[in-house]
Amino acid sequence: MRRRAAALAAALSLVLLAGCGSTAARPATGLAKVTDLTVAAVPAEGAAGLYIAQDDGLFAKAGLHVTIEPTENPAAVIPAMLHGSVQVLSGQYQTYIAVTAAGIADMRIIAAGYALGPHVQEIMIGPKSAIRSPAQLKGATIAVNALDSVTTDLLYTALQPYRISPSQVHVVAIGFPAMGAALAAHRVNAIYEVEPYVTEASEKFGDQDLDDIDSGPAQGFPVNGYGALASWVASNPEAAKAFVKAIDEGNLIASANLAAREHALQTSLHLSPNVVDVMAAGTYPTTLDPVQIQRAVSMMRQFGQLAHPFTAASICGV
Repeated sequence: MRRRAAALAAALSLVLLAGCGSTAARPATGLAKVTDLTVAAVPAEGAAGLYIAQDDGLFAKAGLHVTIEPTENPAAVIPAMLHGSVQVLSGQYQTYIAVTAAGIADMRIIAAGYALGPHVQEIMIGPKSAIRSPAQLKGATIAVNALDSVTTDLLYTALQPYRISPSQVHVVAIGFPAMGAALAAHRVNAIYEVEPYVTEASEKFGDQDLDDIDSGPAQGFPVNGYGALASWVASNPEAAKAFVKAIDEGNLIASANLAAREHALQTSLHLSPNVVDVMAAGTYPTTLDPVQIQRAVSMMRQFGQLAHPFTAASICGV
């Protein structure tokens, strides 16, 4: 199996983006100046707290000017972070763990983002598929958003009860928004889809749920959070703390205010009201729990993405 570290090392060969500046305006929060931040985010339900913080002016209130850039592969953002053109990443915890363990970058997980809930991530099949049980996925081609990632780890975990090993399926990388079309075109046999695209694939293509990822050892699994380079956090401690405060407030709203969450996802992800009205939701933690993130470490060790023990607490916090 291809190792996560190898994929991340390859990503470092990408052309780095141009850097960002900052303005001299004085915010009301006590920061010496307004801080410009570029945040790269996987465009999915897991970033609802980020979108709410932007839409509701929580970043501006904290003295931050935030630009959100979409990405389908969090690992590919690391070169831009090293160059300084992206300061924060909303992505899978595995990314921060893998690049730190491999010595590619020294990362800090600064805020929690999202955890699984019932039916928010599903293995799905087309409406006319002959596959009727996960046990029939042996030998299948399955779409995931990124190879050697949390999606592959959770996929392999879901297949274990059916005695299907990682080597017995073929995974291909396709962005979440494009998975439904790939399945309809028979380019893959099944897709690992996340909300809101689970609902969208069901409504647009008639795709069907085959297996809910939020079960067994993966129940309530911590999927993604917000990471930054340790050097950036050390050089910008007040900006880092301001960002975390705004995200925690955004996550609280995402958890407690269904209308606000639906509005943020509808406008930021360009979804129809029919999708956001019925889509399943996970949870949005407002505190960073290294014990939960250690579950990601354990899964990475299980599937060969970490060669040595790693303590999640060592990279958590600002």
